[in-house]
Amino acid sequence: MVLGGGFAGLNAAHALRRVDADVTLLDKNNYHTFQPLLYQVSTAYLPPEEVGSALRAVFRRQANLTVQVGELVDVDWAQRVLRCQDGSTIDFDYLILAAGAETNFFGVPGMREHAWPLYTLTDAVRLRRHLLSTLERAARNVSPRNSGSGGRPIRVVVVGGGPTGVETAGALSSMAHEVVGPAARLGVTLVEAGPRLLSALSPRSSQRALIDLCHRRVDVRLNRSVKAADSCGVTLSGGERINTDTVIWAAGVQANALSRALGLELNRRGQIVVDPQLQIPDHPGVFAAGDLAAIPGAPDGRPLPQLAPVAIQSGRHAGKQVARLIKGQPLQEFRYRDKGVMAVLGRGDAVAELPLSRRMTGRYPLQFGGFVAWLLWLVVHIVYLISFRNRLQVLVDWAWNYFTSRGTGAILFDAPESPSCDVPANECGANAGTPHPRDGSDSIKSQQPGPASVRPG
Repeated sequence: MVLGGGFAGLNAAHALRRVDADVTLLDKNNYHTFQPLLYQVSTAYLPPEEVGSALRAVFRRQANLTVQVGELVDVDWAQRVLRCQDGSTIDFDYLILAAGAETNFFGVPGMREHAWPLYTLTDAVRLRRHLLSTLERAARNVSPRNSGSGGRPIRVVVVGGGPTGVETAGALSSMAHEVVGPAARLGVTLVEAGPRLLSALSPRSSQRALIDLCHRRVDVRLNRSVKAADSCGVTLSGGERINTDTVIWAAGVQANALSRALGLELNRRGQIVVDPQLQIPDHPGVFAAGDLAAIPGAPDGRPLPQLAPVAIQSGRHAGKQVARLIKGQPLQEFRYRDKGVMAVLGRGDAVAELPLSRRMTGRYPLQFGGFVAWLLWLVVHIVYLISFRNRLQVLVDWAWNYFTSRGTGAILFDAPESPSCDVPANECGANAGTPHPRDGSDSIKSQQPGPASVRPG
């Protein structure tokens, strides 16, 4: 039994393809999401179907695997039975928990209700609809005579200076021009609580990212944290106020709430504690992988970071351990192979840091940026996309975007309705006449998983 259809779950299931066993993959959704490209969906550079793959299509050639869509609510460890929300039950002999992570708002007042998270495909599509409808509304209010200069910039605040925040801010800086032309402008502010961007990279790469974003007219605020959010803006540390109705949250994730519903030992970040073999102590034959697990192996003694490469490798390892148990072989310790880090800054520009050997961790001796780093980033992401069709289509779209400077997914459909706002639009001081993104159907609460929901990751 594999729980979760994200990077860890897919690789765990794939590792069991030659095992004489019936494998069931359970996920809340019937598709896998390639999360590193969600920001390109939200900014209308890629359509949603190019970063999502139907799970049954992914495993169409794996005869021993069945995909089941459902939401886990409880586990009977004594009887080794999973209970789903619809009342169904699933027996298991071996279990791999790979339900991923979910957005973490760190308790910032008002952020859950008023920010746009960017962690699931649903998040990306909702943000995309909101941004496109906002731009179209602004373009409609500009007369043909002054369309060359546009009106007042539409302010967007991105919270978080990690790879997701930096990549999103860079894409937003050119989105308005490429979607509606000069009739509307996006003013982008990136807020980072730490002293530099991309803290996982070297200071040199961080400085390069800062300079690049400033050249793209992104207003970067370092050493600033968001203290509160409401329907018309955010309040930063020190009392500074930024008026906006578009706050994009890219400041962090936490282990899926499922971890807190299973009665297992957790670390302070809510991750399931596992041994060096990725097996859960006192639960033989039960493993955890990916963002849900506190995987030992980081140089500083802390668990490995919640990154796609960690999820891919740990998921594959967990699947192989189940295969070894079925064959009566001893378990093996998990060893993470650090392949480096990279982040795209904009079209034709990125930063990359690579190790010289597979065993090297921490700071990387190979540091470079620019067009070469962007090509490397492009190749890596193409390789890790699930299906051949997705790889080919994304490659074609990226090539088109690069040479034409236009997005391919800028079709507006099912624009969000205008919800009620406790402050009149003309008093918000930003995006006058633009309704707040939240309504009954698109509420943040409806996006958050329940106490035991399964998220792909």
